[in-house]
Amino acid sequence: MNKDEALNKFTFMMEYRNLSSNTVHMYRWYLSRMFDFYQLEDVSILDVSMAQNYVVHMKQTYAPASLNAVISAIRYFFDVVLEAPLSRRQFPNILYDPVEITVFTDEQIHLLLDTKDVRLRAFLLLGLDAGLRVGEVARLKVSDIDSKNMLLYIRNSKRGKSRKVPLSNTLLKALREYWIVYKPDKNEYLFPAVQSNSKTPYINQSYINILFKEYIKNFSFYVPTMRFHNLRDTYATLMLKNGCNIFTLKKLLGHSSFSSTSRYIKYDISDLAQAPVLSSLMEIE
Repeated sequence: MNKDEALNKFTFMMEYRNLSSNTVHMYRWYLSRMFDFYQLEDVSILDVSMAQNYVVHMKQTYAPASLNAVISAIRYFFDVVLEAPLSRRQFPNILYDPVEITVFTDEQIHLLLDTKDVRLRAFLLLGLDAGLRVGEVARLKVSDIDSKNMLLYIRNSKRGKSRKVPLSNTLLKALREYWIVYKPDKNEYLFPAVQSNSKTPYINQSYINILFKEYIKNFSFYVPTMRFHNLRDTYATLMLKNGCNIFTLKKLLGHSSFSSTSRYIKYDISDLAQAPVLSSLMEIE
């Protein structure tokens, strides 16, 4: 089985399982890089030792969390294409200390949202006020905004899961202000690709990450570890602090397991003494 045949079968099996388009794209890329690393003409000769050695090599350039995504892709490839499943004992994930959660304060939130860039403000509120992942922001369609029922639809997200989240008046207003300026097609993505030669019809999530990183560097509270996902961290932590139960939060965040959601309850209340309440977001005009 050559590289193209293997990748085509891998793609078919992922799409058959209804994995998100982003997962399909990334998993293909991870496997393609491994094939190129070994310069394989016949990928069926791959075995567990080759997979392990490749992961050891990739430790030089990949952070543990990203490396675990590579491991998941390889494990899935062995299962559905080579039909030689790898157990977690044979091919375990990399252990690491999770990235510290950053929760923005009330003052920091107001400073971040004090921008005349209507698109950037929409990005920020989708993270802060709806808890969306950066990829979910990028792939949001105009039709996913249900202003009648005040809901946002997040479709085919991580692991192919879909969900609904509440749409606040503040967020709806920000999206309408963005709409007036950018006028996206009603039948297409809310944030279309920036470049005409883009591989996707929607904005690249890396573009949003870079935009956020450059923006937040302007503030005195900036630290190098800050990232767009911290907006989602803030949303989740404050939702719990303000009475949302963990079962509801799990659904709102689109988590597959409670272990992912429970990381937000590992903080003492004293750590959040200066954190904003969600109602503060509603007061922003």
